[in-house]
Amino acid sequence: MEYLAISHENTLEACNNFVNFYLEKPNTNLIIDFSNCVFLYPDYALLLLCSIKYIESKGHEVHGKIKLDKSKSIYQYLLKMDFFRNLKIDLPKIEANEKDYSFVEIQTYNSENQIDVQNRIMKVLREKSVIDDDVFTCLDYCLNEVLDNILNHSKEKQGWVVAQYFGNLNQIRLMVADHGIGICKALNEKYNFTEEEALQNCIVSGITNGRGQGHGLYATSLFASENKGWLSIISGNKKLDVNEYESKVIDIKHWQGTCVYLRINTNVVVDYKLFTDRHYDQKEHLFDMLFGDNES
Repeated sequence: MEYLAISHENTLEACNNFVNFYLEKPNTNLIIDFSNCVFLYPDYALLLLCSIKYIESKGHEVHGKIKLDKSKSIYQYLLKMDFFRNLKIDLPKIEANEKDYSFVEIQTYNSENQIDVQNRIMKVLREKSVIDDDVFTCLDYCLNEVLDNILNHSKEKQGWVVAQYFGNLNQIRLMVADHGIGICKALNEKYNFTEEEALQNCIVSGITNGRGQGHGLYATSLFASENKGWLSIISGNKKLDVNEYESKVIDIKHWQGTCVYLRINTNVVVDYKLFTDRHYDQKEHLFDMLFGDNES
């Protein structure tokens, strides 16, 4: 079977099909063909990698080969993003120099290194973009909520994350994923939602299964909308897309857990006070922590 991945939906379909096929026929050789690929967003690579890791979590060893021209830039890119290292393919690691340090490579995170991972992503933005302080504060707040949600609600001990800043677009793209129980099962510890209702309600303020305040995804959806960015929440057989015009749920091929994709414009200002605590200045606290007396 061959699948061409040219969108998130298309990539999810390809991943679902090869996961199901592999679980039925675990002796299958998986072929990942990057031969004609000249550009790849990091979130697409993460979806593919997480699907392979899901198969491995079921006790199977994934065998196969990767078709790739080592002379092409996509090879260097996947090396830098630790795609091969996470597949335990023994290739030399390429260290990013200061000039091209605009990403946080694909990696797992847990409760112990969550803050470190978040700080690395925010450091990329601080050093590589001209980002408004309010937008920086908004993203720091929402990223913390998303990372935390994955660990608190998935019933998994770790999640996957990747992020990259694109200076020519004034955008950061990031994705956080897990192999957990999914949003519907998590919320239905308290409610009785269908999958579509669960996706619709997960961005409503105060909707929670009791292991949180039900504010994180609400804040993130509001931020993405006000920023003219994009938020996708993928879980089970549904995908919720949020932008400045609408939020809608569409059908997708099954994703084993939850995946949150966020695309934010670093040059579109959003007031962080729209969704942070009125009695606690998030920006003042953040910049105090980052810069102390050095920040004017």
